Parts: sequence; structure tokens; C-alpha cells
Amino acid sequence: MAFPVPARASSAVLAQALSYSLARPGAAFTGALEAIAVGVLARRAPILRPGTALLADLGDFVPVCSLVSDTHLTSDGRTPAELGVDPTQWPFRDPPTTGALSAGIRRVLEHIRREAPRTVVWCGDEVDSGDHTEWAQWRAAVASVPGLAHRLVPGNHDVCFNRPFDDDPTLVRRAWRERAFQAHGPRLADYPVVDTIASDAGPVTVVLLDSCKHPSQHLLSNAIGRFGAVQLDELERILGDCRGPVLGIAHHHVWRDARFLQPDEWFNTALDADRLARILDAYRRRAPRNRVLVCHGHRHVLTTGQIGADLDVLGLPSTTLGDKAGRNVLDGILRYAVVGLRPDGSWAAALVPVGSVVSREPRPGS
Repeated sequence: MAFPVPARASSAVLAQALSYSLARPGAAFTGALEAIAVGVLARRAPILRPGTALLADLGDFVPVCSLVSDTHLTSDGRTPAELGVDPTQWPFRDPPTTGALSAGIRRVLEHIRREAPRTVVWCGDEVDSGDHTEWAQWRAAVASVPGLAHRLVPGNHDVCFNRPFDDDPTLVRRAWRERAFQAHGPRLADYPVVDTIASDAGPVTVVLLDSCKHPSQHLLSNAIGRFGAVQLDELERILGDCRGPVLGIAHHHVWRDARFLQPDEWFNTALDADRLARILDAYRRRAPRNRVLVCHGHRHVLTTGQIGADLDVLGLPSTTLGDKAGRNVLDGILRYAVVGLRPDGSWAAALVPVGSVVSREPRPGS
């Protein structure tokens, strides 16, 4: 999720940004310049053509893998940071604390082990602030459900997260968070990580991408996404030797809306998403069987559609906190996705609900 400015930013979020700007005028000025550059670059991203053709019933396609995203696991009983910044997102009486989030992850993984493909791909923001204690909680939750194979990409909360007034000009804190991530996932220098899943529909190439290459130094740049030229060069080289369906996994959006007016929307989209789309477009055009699906998290909103040359896109809600579609309020439903291939070779996806992360009794006064 883009922190600290979610869609239709609340007065609480704007007040915090203003407070930061007044207390750190130098960083605020730098952040303003950065925001302008972000707006220019993100505007080059391909425009999403919304549609629901990707969504299907589980029985209508051959499953390839399961997907989870934005679990935002905390430690020490805390709630996710973004709910503290903008509590209006959470309409229920009980907040999702460490215990509820851990239990929710276990419930989802147990359901996957019983009902879905046992290869589980995590689309970033596995933890809430990149702290080692959060990763210990995550490891305990994952280890409690054996028999699954896990693949991870980093999210901005995993490696880029800077709390208010906790600037990181030398990126020392980022280095700590990167070490914590790499203790549980691939080395960040190894992305793109390429794997093959041997499904009943045939082999599928899975490409894991790190969209967190932007070196965030302060609160105002926490959520900026970037793949980087080195990673995209390597992706282009790898795809030159591939054939058949490709599943790309990132955390940040790889598209933009047609209007794209609000600054918080700029910060959802990877700044070099345009080049990623060109690389995938070229691969898609090479052969009819080269179907491409790109899955991402970040904004906690179910999104489906296409970009570029017939590239399918699936934006995932938060597996633990729920979906924000509609009213910009999380629904608290535990969910995961299953993606796979139809008989004609096209991609398909299904969202699988697993219950509620906490009681859905309304918050008093809401």
C-alpha cells in the first residue's frame, strides 16, 4: 500500500504530511521536487483498460499457483502503520493486531494447502515495516503450515519504509531492512528471479521482479516504485530464450489510470513501468502462445484489465486487511488468488475468500 498517502487522502494523512514538511523543510523541498519527477515519469506508464474477462470460476481453468499479497504482519501487538495514519480505512470495532494477522495468514495458508496449488507467490509487503521481529512472526506463521513452496518479491513496507521524522539519508536503515528480507527471500541482487512451474496445463515461466529499487530516504518517498535498468535489461535477455505463458510478479502497479490526476496515484506506479510493458509487449507479439499475466499488490484494491499488446493485469487486495474497492474502506476479508490457464491458453484468475481477519462488528460511531 502506498504510505503515507492512500487514495483520496484523508485529513489525518494530509495533516501528517504538513507536520513533516514544517518540521523538515529541507526534506520537504527535496520531496516536492521528487514528486514532480515522479509525476512526469509515472505518466509514461501504460494505461489500464479495465475489464473482468480475466476473472473466472476455479473449475474453468487449470490452476498454476496461489497468490497472496500485502499481509502487513506486525510485531508486539501493533496494528499496521497505515491504519494508524488513516483509521477511517478500518470500519470495524476490533483492529487487526499481530495475533489476528498471524492467525489470518495461517488460515489462508491452511486453506491453500487443502484446496489450491501449493506453490505460493507473495506479492510484497509481507511485513509492515521491515523489522526483524516482524519477519520472525512471519516465519513462525509460514512454518506452522508445512508442505508449501514459497516465492517472494519485496514490497515498499518490506524495504523502503521510513516512519515520520525518521529520515534515512545514508540508507543505513534500508540496509537493515534489506538484510532482514534476504534472510527469508532471494538476494535483492538476484532479481529478476526466474522459475518454472510444471502445471497440468504445461510449463509456465514465473518471473519475480523487485519494484523497490528507488532509494527512499524519508517519509515522502516511501512508496515510489522502480525496477531499474539493470533488472529490466536482464529480464529482456531472459525472455529472449523463453516461450509459452509467462507470469510476472511485482509489488508496484505497472499501469496508470487514463485520468491519473491525484499525486497519490503517481506513487502507486513504478516509474519505469513503460519499459517493462515494452519488454513484455515484444515477448507477447513473438508467438500466440506467449500469453503474459502481470500480478501486483500495493494499493489493496482488486484490479483487472489489460495494458499494451494484450497483457493481462491482476491487482490484488490485501490478503489480511481486505479489499478497498468501492468506498476506499477495507472490508477485512481474508483472501488469496489462484491463477491459471484456460483451455485456449489464456490466463484466468479466481479470488478465494477464507473468512474475516477479525469480527466485522462495526466500529462505534462509524
